[in-house]
Amino acid sequence: MSLGGKVEVSGRVVLVTGAAQGMGKLWARHFARDGARLALWDLNKAGVEETGGMLRELGGDVVTDVVDVTDAARVREAAGRLKAKMGPVDVLVNNAGVVVGGPFDDVPEEKQALVLDVNLKGMLFVTKAILPQMVERGKGHVINVSSASGFIGVPFMPAYTASKWGVIGFTESLRLEMELLGRKDIRFTLFCPSYVDTGMFKGVKAPTLVPLLSPEDAVEKGYSAFRRGAYMIREPFMVKLTPALRALLPLPVFDRVSRTLGVTTSMKEWTGRDKKG
Repeated sequence: MSLGGKVEVSGRVVLVTGAAQGMGKLWARHFARDGARLALWDLNKAGVEETGGMLRELGGDVVTDVVDVTDAARVREAAGRLKAKMGPVDVLVNNAGVVVGGPFDDVPEEKQALVLDVNLKGMLFVTKAILPQMVERGKGHVINVSSASGFIGVPFMPAYTASKWGVIGFTESLRLEMELLGRKDIRFTLFCPSYVDTGMFKGVKAPTLVPLLSPEDAVEKGYSAFRRGAYMIREPFMVKLTPALRALLPLPVFDRVSRTLGVTTSMKEWTGRDKKG
């Protein structure tokens, strides 16, 4: 689904959150390769500076900042610093995210809350701090990273699934709001991949017909589709069919298909980067 023509990024100011590693680092590299000016945010100071240094060696115009996206006041302060250094943001990539898995009763409340705070509230805080810059200029683009789990319930990670359903609802609502307010040149992209082998999903058993994506392949597909002006990006192919199957099949049948494909047990052996942390 496309809501516009090709997106130009050369010379544009692009903010990527969660840029210290994984997909955030790869998103930043793609933008830098195509001539964008990069702002990188992450809570991991060493990691985000390493990413910044790598992109500068490639000739990129890059600034880095240590930002906790769950702290609205610090996000606003960082947005002010960024505008003073590079000017208003043209493209925002809300990539920062965390995963916590395990049986719901066994996962402490603070860990469940952290997932919602980073994945959903953090996205809201960053967007609220940056969107006025786009509104003032009358144009901009927001990329929100959701997940295939935004369309289907996945046992053993209910908080993560809830956060990614929320990302889709947030993006849809804001997209429509901008249209109703006559701000049609502020565009949005939803990136919804299945499991990506970044380390966050260590121990996952990928469902049948839904292969584990390499970070490089996932971001390459996402970035290319974004540049083409796509709104909803779902990878791999089976994820494109999930909403239709969910709508057309009776619930018991859909649940049985999910069990047969291994969706419902895919997170059962999850360990992540740090099962204790």
